[in-house]
Amino acid sequence: MPQKQDPSSPSDLITKNNILGLLTLKEIQKASAKLQGIVRKTPMIEAPWMSEVIQGKVHLKLENMQITGSFKARGAYIKLSSLTDEEKARGVITMSAGNHAQGVAYHAQKMGISAVVVMPEDTSIAKVEKTRHYGASVILHGKNMTECRDFVMQLIKKHHYVLVHPFDDPQVICGQGTAALEMLEDVPDLDVLLIPVGGGGLAAGMCIAAKAINPKIHIVGVQSAYCPSVAQLLFPNTVPSHQPKHTIAEGIAIKFPGELSLAILREHLDDFLVVDESYIEEAIEALMMQSKIVSEGAGATGVAALLYGPQLFKGKKVGAIVCGGNVDPRILSNILLKGMVQHGKLIRFKIEINDVPGILGRLTQIIGKAGGNIFEISHQRVFEHVAVKMAFIHAVIETRDATHAEEIRKALIAGGFEAQIIEG
Repeated sequence: MPQKQDPSSPSDLITKNNILGLLTLKEIQKASAKLQGIVRKTPMIEAPWMSEVIQGKVHLKLENMQITGSFKARGAYIKLSSLTDEEKARGVITMSAGNHAQGVAYHAQKMGISAVVVMPEDTSIAKVEKTRHYGASVILHGKNMTECRDFVMQLIKKHHYVLVHPFDDPQVICGQGTAALEMLEDVPDLDVLLIPVGGGGLAAGMCIAAKAINPKIHIVGVQSAYCPSVAQLLFPNTVPSHQPKHTIAEGIAIKFPGELSLAILREHLDDFLVVDESYIEEAIEALMMQSKIVSEGAGATGVAALLYGPQLFKGKKVGAIVCGGNVDPRILSNILLKGMVQHGKLIRFKIEINDVPGILGRLTQIIGKAGGNIFEISHQRVFEHVAVKMAFIHAVIETRDATHAEEIRKALIAGGFEAQIIEG
């Protein structure tokens, strides 16, 4: 992996001494004690299928099973619990693409604090409604988190709300760091820690805790090629020349990491990987199919890094945090179907038939007898170059694999149909 750049810190960044004064293992341990009975100690499980890929051991920290579905519930509680009575009375505000919003809304409701959340206009309906369900007032504003942040600052000036920053706050970072404490408590001898990086709060907290417990542990940050903001600043050699126009890892699509977070990552992060969307999609599909783990895009980036560069982790004991499971059902469905296509389990057929009564029944009987499951079928008489008394059937059929698909094609031919498999 490329070595970390060590640029001189700008004068306005928090100094190393201040960071150490604000954020230490002791403070993260205090946060962990506060969280007892408030959030879940999520499981740390081995993933044998992934261990086989890297010829080592892979352990997954399942923060997708956390309250509100992500690690964000940790930092949100620690921050809210630190507020004075006067601050609680003013109410809190935050900007979020979904997970931090839900963490703040959930705990604020439990603590009787009024909460306002500003979310990008294209935030999924599921995340918006879940945040409202937890009692927060949701405002959809702006196309990205930068525009949300600017609007939040305007509202703070007008209404005097207290800001609960998603990542650049000492209390939030301490809360997020408790995930690393639990990981190393369950598997003390990890060689490598893989952490998704957006604004950097999770990675910063986990770095402080993990390095204090085991200075030799190798910590690797992971970002999507869509928004490699931290990689560009600290590990520019990892950034690909091509950047996709969209991402399913919107939870880590933060263009400007926090100053505090960045200073901590500059000090503690060892390596970085920037992964393409295809690996994130593959990771989501593999987690679901191999381990029955539901992960959102951001939550799957650690596993995506293992799929992207398995040789980098050969023989190592790796801990990866599945940091969230709040995936849009439509996205998950599309990824799983796409995976079936890539694995040869969902095949498109084009079948020529005589356009006579009963022909579809005979056709479907042959497919069923051959063990195929018809997923989708359409009858085309007009938009194909075909004789008036003929027609084409376009069928999407679920099969065991490519070999089985060929068996179905041969069965159709034996039954008197002209059939071909449509590639791509």
